[in-house]
Amino acid sequence: MRNDAVGGGSVLADGFKVAEDLRNEAPEAFRLLAEHPVEFHFHDQSCDIAAAAPTIALDGSGTIEQIRFNNWLRANLSVPEDVVAAFYGAFGAFDAFWLRLRNPRYHLTLRLAAGDTLAYDNRRVLHGRESFDPNTGHRHLQGCYITADDVMSRLRLLDR
Repeated sequence: MRNDAVGGGSVLADGFKVAEDLRNEAPEAFRLLAEHPVEFHFHDQSCDIAAAAPTIALDGSGTIEQIRFNNWLRANLSVPEDVVAAFYGAFGAFDAFWLRLRNPRYHLTLRLAAGDTLAYDNRRVLHGRESFDPNTGHRHLQGCYITADDVMSRLRLLDR
């Protein structure tokens, strides 16, 4: 809606590429993150979201379908006791890759202007922003989430 401050670029990172690199470099860590669910929670006055699912979701053939990674919404770990140490190690490996997301190899940075719209697949793309100086102007972005199920439903209805 407004972006006249210095800095504040929107950063989009390819979570699938990060996960594939993990699969190639640390296959056991990849396996643990694909097999054991992690709980996520968020609530405010207008919503109460709770989910439990693996960090890396795979389809039946092992293809990555979704990345679920949010350090700020992650709840307490709940995995079998004999897996705890290995899982934390695997999650640490993923966190190490998360730090790679600062590498331009994994991301695209865009400067959004007033009136711009940005749409991306939140199941694949991790998003954030660069720092900005609030003393140089205002930065106000309005977010909106639409599920893939909503989009597919609308496409099927339009196809009728």
